[in-house]
Amino acid sequence: MFKKTSTMIKSKARHVQLMKKYTTLALIGAIVAGVAGLISIDTISATSLVTMQDASDFHESGLMIGHVTYEVRGADGEIKQYLQSDNLITNRGTDCSAIEIFDSADTLCPTLGDFAFIAIGNATGPPAVTKGDIALRTIGNDGEMARSPHIDAIITANNGVDGTIVKLSNSGTPFTFTNLRTGTTAVPSTTIYQSGLFNTGTPREGDMFSIRDLDTPIAVTNADTLAVTWTITLK
Repeated sequence: MFKKTSTMIKSKARHVQLMKKYTTLALIGAIVAGVAGLISIDTISATSLVTMQDASDFHESGLMIGHVTYEVRGADGEIKQYLQSDNLITNRGTDCSAIEIFDSADTLCPTLGDFAFIAIGNATGPPAVTKGDIALRTIGNDGEMARSPHIDAIITANNGVDGTIVKLSNSGTPFTFTNLRTGTTAVPSTTIYQSGLFNTGTPREGDMFSIRDLDTPIAVTNADTLAVTWTITLK
């Protein structure tokens, strides 16, 4: 009887130890799972914050890009040449834009006014333009040839995808070429190498917003017309 009782006591003790062991293991498993869950939550939160920051930076960044098209028509009204290319926005262009938006009394931009005048020039020279340019090239008797009248811009509202589109075109009153002259010598034709966007209609004056050297110079003769369309996209 004593031996049987002793065996039962040992069996119960072993059972209690096993229960404690399983309970401890379960507790450790729960703790590990909890910690893993917290780490997972922190990781997700960190990723979300990074993503949100990147998105915020993207939407708050400013960008202006320009595109120019040229359409030459002959005396018969038929298209003789069509070109398109991107342009370079100058330092003066961004300076004047900031002044127009934030402080029109600032003197950083000498001439205040709409950048609504397109100029063309026939001076040859280095093919590259720079952000520091403030006017079209002038070499000898060649340089800026003409500026358009004031152009009322067509502005398309930002739809959240394409940005705000500003379009200026002198197609209604295109440049005309009659009795072309270089200096004091009458010539039957000339070649256009540059164009720019300015804030005054007075030739060789004012501030230049953007400029473009033509990859393919435009040859024009008497009775030709040239329509230039400048498109600025703000994102």
